[in-house]
Amino acid sequence: LRFGSSNFWITAALFISLSLEVFLAMTLALQTTQFEAKLKKAMEQVKLILDSEKCAQLPSAEHHSYDDKFSLVERFTHLTLASQVNSLSLLGLDKAKLRQAKTWAETSQVSIRFRAEERCSFLREETRQEEDPTKHVSEISMGGVSLGLTSKTVTKVTEFFWKFEVAYQLEVFRGVGSEASDRMVLQSNNCNTELKTTSKVTPQPEVKVPSTMQEANITFLLRHTDLGDLSTPCFKVDRVSTMTKTPRRNAEVDAAMAYVGGLKTFMTNTIRYLNDLAAREGKPSTVNLSTEAVLVPALPLFVSGTSTSTANFDGTATLALLDGQEGSEDSGCPVISAVDGNRLLAEEMRSLQAKQHDLAEELGGRSGIFALPEAVLVLLLQHCIDVTQQWAESMTYVESMLRQQLVAAIGKEVTVADFAAYMRFHYRKLFQDAYLPAPFSFAVRRSELHSPEGTLSIEEQATGGSTPSQPVCSMSSVGHAQSVTFDLNASTTVSFSGDVHLHAWLAHQFSGQSGSSLSLVSRARQFSSYIVMVGRIVSATQFDPTYAILVQNKDELEIPLDLSTIPTPKEFKDAIESLSPEQQAFAKAFRAMQLESTLFGVVVVRVKPQLEELLKLPEDSLTKEIKLTQDLMQLFIKYQIPSDLLSFSEDLLPPGEAATAAKKLEIVKGQVAQMNGMIAQEKQDELEERRKEEEFKRMEQIRRLEEERCRREAEEVHLMQLERCIGSSEAVCFGSAPKPRSGGMMGGVMRGMASAFGGASAERERCGAAAMLSVAAAAPPATGPPVATPTIGKGRGKGGAPGGARPKPAEASASTATTPATAPVAPVA
Repeated sequence: LRFGSSNFWITAALFISLSLEVFLAMTLALQTTQFEAKLKKAMEQVKLILDSEKCAQLPSAEHHSYDDKFSLVERFTHLTLASQVNSLSLLGLDKAKLRQAKTWAETSQVSIRFRAEERCSFLREETRQEEDPTKHVSEISMGGVSLGLTSKTVTKVTEFFWKFEVAYQLEVFRGVGSEASDRMVLQSNNCNTELKTTSKVTPQPEVKVPSTMQEANITFLLRHTDLGDLSTPCFKVDRVSTMTKTPRRNAEVDAAMAYVGGLKTFMTNTIRYLNDLAAREGKPSTVNLSTEAVLVPALPLFVSGTSTSTANFDGTATLALLDGQEGSEDSGCPVISAVDGNRLLAEEMRSLQAKQHDLAEELGGRSGIFALPEAVLVLLLQHCIDVTQQWAESMTYVESMLRQQLVAAIGKEVTVADFAAYMRFHYRKLFQDAYLPAPFSFAVRRSELHSPEGTLSIEEQATGGSTPSQPVCSMSSVGHAQSVTFDLNASTTVSFSGDVHLHAWLAHQFSGQSGSSLSLVSRARQFSSYIVMVGRIVSATQFDPTYAILVQNKDELEIPLDLSTIPTPKEFKDAIESLSPEQQAFAKAFRAMQLESTLFGVVVVRVKPQLEELLKLPEDSLTKEIKLTQDLMQLFIKYQIPSDLLSFSEDLLPPGEAATAAKKLEIVKGQVAQMNGMIAQEKQDELEERRKEEEFKRMEQIRRLEEERCRREAEEVHLMQLERCIGSSEAVCFGSAPKPRSGGMMGGVMRGMASAFGGASAERERCGAAAMLSVAAAAPPATGPPVATPTIGKGRGKGGAPGGARPKPAEASASTATTPATAPVAPVA
């Protein structure tokens, strides 16, 4: 893992990129599978509605043409619009109001709005007694008589009642609806309920106007509905427009998608508010508002077979129907015909009315802020959401089906790398050989007679692709040699000249993908070297380098290139049209700078010709001098040797000898050899000096270790001697003689210890004396004659006597005279 960490992370990054694309593809396939399962379930219900001779099929399982996909999109869009008109008719938008709204939509925007107000006011205060169901029984005995006492707890409860009123209305209005003539009320209701609290604090705000207001633009619906004898939806995709890419990707479907999105948001928020009213009422809700039993007619299905039945359906309760002349059975189009579509719309209306009847039976006698009108409103709005959701999923299904068929026709999913390979194949058929785009791979060589020293290329790697990176194909043009300069530093300007190659590359990228990544790659051969500079072409005679590197001896350089795009001329013109004159002038100046100074440039400088020019050697002198070239590179790069010390000069020639090419080369070799010899000698001297320093450090370390060892041994010997002295002093018997002076018993003991530890430090002598004093203080008084002990001093006097001062002769004689010949003397070490 340690050695393979870099490869591991590279593999992990590639795996994550591949996994993301695989995940998106799997998600799309899963959505398609789930939607087809949903369609198969709906097909079972469709079979009960259509004639027995007809058979509904999934579009993916039926052979059809590309135009049939457009017809399919138009047909289930018609069914969606008709279903919404029918649902609005149940909400109160009858034919007269629909006609008025249609008239408004011709010149203005028309919207639908749900607005509600809430008020909460105090009704009354009630107090009641609440008995605790638990009773306590006690027995009392008095004079032989037993009495039973029963007690219970009664709680006084005060309750406050509030009247909570909700007033809402659903209306269609023109523009902003400022005038009464611009509004049409579809339905409204005033409902109230009682709320109970245990404190006199209002449970809801006293006045909340409006409590909610939701709006949605329905102009698209009205403008795509023809009002004749029947309300017929009219929607058609412009198939010849340049904006039409697929049956899903076109301007008409995008407008319908925006309308459906706004309508769905309006209905979702309205349902959320009504459900919140039901929760605030405080009553348990058992109302079944499920719309599973209601048919959703917007089905992307193909129908095969011919009907022989003459039975008609009852469409009197349906406000909007399809035009019976469109999509007839004889047209050859496999989409659902208008007659079959009207059967689906009639079944939808019947199932909605049946669901309303069930709600009426369930909530017929219920009152409050969520009763039958609110439940029906929630039911119809939820069904409209189901229809819009089905329409959006059908659009995605058609686009996914088209994509799957394209992938099946090609045999694989086309990536950016695959498309680049296709473009290279296309270039060979489109361009002549003189103008055919060629791979961007430049051989770095001195001339056609010399072998390449390396290659320079711009390679692309498709994101998530498994193919290795390869050079991009560019169209190039070679210009004449010209002089270009760049600034090496603040005081140095370099001028160079050579052939100029101008390359143009066309990049390809899929929407939603990052495309390919580019890298500048340079590979040098063994014993070859050149300099690569990367920067910007500021002008025709100026180059602004950003990076420069020396590539030599099998080096491989790879520099990632981060591309950025600038607006096209049309985009730039449209963007600055509404700016001020000053802003436009600044934008134009900045764009001019971008166009002039954002051209990417690469400069390749061959090293050997420059070395020959620098060392004043004839041309092509260093081509076969491999060792000399390597030595020169090392001297210039590693040791920073000035070129004057190595170049050829006339004064180095012997008198009378001509300056031939071989002689110049020989002189340069000699200069290089002398410089290498001097460097080698300097290295040897430096190594010798370093060796002496290391030897000195080693000897110094040995000396310190020896001193440390001697010190530790001395400490151990001194510690052992001190332990023996303390052990021997415990056997001394001290007499009961009078307290001696410095020359008495303690003085003798101290002198004896001084003789034994003459080389010890003063600190150890003080420690030994303190130990002896503690022994003497703890010893029992002696019964025999006094014992004379020598006196211990801190040094030795001039006469050799121990102690810091010479003892007086009288004191010494007295001390000696008091010691009998037979008196025992303690041995002192």
